Amino acid sequence: MIIAMPMSRERLASHFTKAMQIGFHNEQSQLIKLVDNPALEGDCSAKKAMLELIIQQGTDIVIAQNIGERMLGKLLDAGISVSKGSASQTVATLLAQTVDLNLRLTDASQGRVSLKHATKGGCCHSTGGGCGCGSKASPSRLIEAPAAQVKFDKSVHYAGFRPLTNK
Repeated sequence: MIIAMPMSRERLASHFTKAMQIGFHNEQSQLIKLVDNPALEGDCSAKKAMLELIIQQGTDIVIAQNIGERMLGKLLDAGISVSKGSASQTVATLLAQTVDLNLRLTDASQGRVSLKHATKGGCCHSTGGGCGCGSKASPSRLIEAPAAQVKFDKSVHYAGFRPLTNK
């Protein structure tokens, strides 16, 4: 089993793609490889290179404190588990906690929304050429259905709520 951890200053990085390096650990919690993070360049193709690096190393679990919903979704789609961690914890503690299934992120919506990506309308659609952060086969997770297409289930009842009263 391979565990990847984005690292800065020998600790878990607070932001996934802005980590200085990525540490790859084995199931005995030994560091087997430390690689400079290709995503530091910041553009979509650099983040794609980071994702490819993680996949190529045969990563089973990634530890992250803060991760964007797009990157989280791509990791999950690749079959890689993502475990929530904190930069205040030691590397040994973080590695040991990867067995705790309660710390796993299981849906892309658990990641942070990229406001920059949303304001650009999605970088792959702005210039026509695309930058590699998405494809026509996997539409952006940030696109919402028009209000006319949203259907509400009126059979749902919220019995546990009481109306507020002014006293």
